[in-house]
Amino acid sequence: MGVSPLELSYHNKTLENCEKNSQIYNALKTWLGQDIPWAHLSHLTTCIWMVIAVIQTGAVNLTKWLPYLPCRGLFAQSKQRRVRRWLGNSRINIHRLYKPIIKAALADWQDEVMYLSLDTSLFWDEYCLIRVAVVHRGRALPLGWRVLAHPSASVAANTYRELLQDVARLLPQGV
Repeated sequence: MGVSPLELSYHNKTLENCEKNSQIYNALKTWLGQDIPWAHLSHLTTCIWMVIAVIQTGAVNLTKWLPYLPCRGLFAQSKQRRVRRWLGNSRINIHRLYKPIIKAALADWQDEVMYLSLDTSLFWDEYCLIRVAVVHRGRALPLGWRVLAHPSASVAANTYRELLQDVARLLPQGV
């Protein structure tokens, strides 16, 4: 089956946004590359591609991101492997990368009150995810999280005290 000219035009425009000289790529590289210590430049590049994919699709879904991820590989599996390697790379500390981004996002907070949500989720009766999120316009933006080997979603307060202290350091002054 052939590809229609409209589909080809859309696909080419999609990839233009991920090109290393595109306006969005350069803006993200400047913003993400300034305060965050990257172990390797290719880690930053893959991160930028994933951010562009999230912006383009409006979804946190690896399958939907595939058209937005440039890759020398010919198959979708090549792109998926690259992202999965990035996500599983022990040299990439997600918490260290996320803190400057969330601090920048909250820096211009105008309201005097900020609503936080503390949530726990249980996975496979084996792991408990503890999240603290800011609730804004009906959405929950995660500020911090921990995954514990824990058989219940009920967690003692002293277990998540450190998480709450970490999150408190991210909040803007006076809120």
